Order: sequence, then structure tokens, then C-alpha cells
Amino acid sequence: MFPKPAKGSAWTERRDRRKAVEASEDAEKQTVRLRDRVCRWPQCGYCRSYKPRLEVAHIKAKGQGGDHGVRSTADQMILLCFLSHQGSDGLERHERDVRPLTSAGTNGPCEFWQRDALGTWYLVARERAPFVYERD
Repeated sequence: MFPKPAKGSAWTERRDRRKAVEASEDAEKQTVRLRDRVCRWPQCGYCRSYKPRLEVAHIKAKGQGGDHGVRSTADQMILLCFLSHQGSDGLERHERDVRPLTSAGTNGPCEFWQRDALGTWYLVARERAPFVYERD
């Protein structure tokens, strides 16, 4: 027979696993902050005027309550201002979308999409390289 685990050991293992995931994700978020430095949403007038808080956003929602076995990496995240990320027409409200154009994810060029009042998606801008937008 196997010895009985120490009392509280399952809780300790979960806590240690959660802390390891948080440390990993914090390191990746720091990489994104160093890579992007400013809000990457094209022509964001709010950013230029008010200097809001910048947030690292996941381009695909992870859901509430942890990593669910998936660790985020820098190529799955982008730096956005508060309104572009969580505002009334932001990424979190599914009114905006960021679509990477290469296998490099957000480390490479992306397309930026937004939903209009009728619910139709339209292309806001396309990058040739990060922060280098194509003209229409």
C-alpha cells in the first residue's frame, strides 16, 4: 500500500502549479510590453490624447479561472490601451479582433478588425510589419 499523502499536500501542489503558471505568464507579458511599448491598435486617438493604462491582451480569450492547461506566450498577446482592450467597443467585448498574418503570431504583422453598429466586421488596418500599416 502507498502511504497516505500529507494533509494539505494537494492544496500545496495546486498553489505551486498556479504560481508557476503566473510566473511564466508574467514573464511573457513583460516580453510583450518590451516588444510593443505603446498601444498597437492603429489610429487610436484615445492613446495619443490621454495616455491611458496599457494592458497586455490575449488575442484569443482564455476564459475565467486560470490557464486550463494552456500557457500563453508572447505571440498570442498584444499591448493595447484600456479602451481598445476593455472599453465598450473593445477586444474583450468582441467588438474588435486582431488576426495575425503569419505563423509568428503577434510578433509579426496583424490585421485589425472592428464591428460596426450593424454587426458587420470591417478591416481597420493591415500591417506590413509591426507598427507599419499599409495604405488603402
